[in-house]
Amino acid sequence: MEAFESASTSETSKIIEVIPTPLAVKPRNIQLTPDFNLAEFLRPQDPVPAPYVLDNLYRLANRLQLLRDLLGRPIRINSGYRTIAHNQEVGGVQNSQHLSGTAVDIVVPGLMPRDLQLILMNWSGGMGQYKTYTHLDIRPYRARWRG
Repeated sequence: MEAFESASTSETSKIIEVIPTPLAVKPRNIQLTPDFNLAEFLRPQDPVPAPYVLDNLYRLANRLQLLRDLLGRPIRINSGYRTIAHNQEVGGVQNSQHLSGTAVDIVVPGLMPRDLQLILMNWSGGMGQYKTYTHLDIRPYRARWRG
């Protein structure tokens, strides 16, 4: 404080107070729900996504939390948010729900993808059954497919 008290008015007017937000402090460690944190939806090398994507990831995490609570089992996220470059690397479709943070590819240990889909018969968004994982998204309409 003493340094600020002895500074001239012109010097103190140049000081800009920066108040860190939780995302500025530890973005990847933010707990979205009791069992999911932001890091699970991101690759370590990718930047923290835009605020609208973070909002989508929060909504998605809450849907996954309901599923986890229903199943009583952990859910492993294989793929969550994707940058455009990452989506191209993995051969994702151009309008992938992963790009907006509204999709995940998951594995539930002890459940085959087809068994998980039977449990989630009434999932309101998109659901894709693949050989080793299940794609879930929170698009505003129901969609089903096999990959």
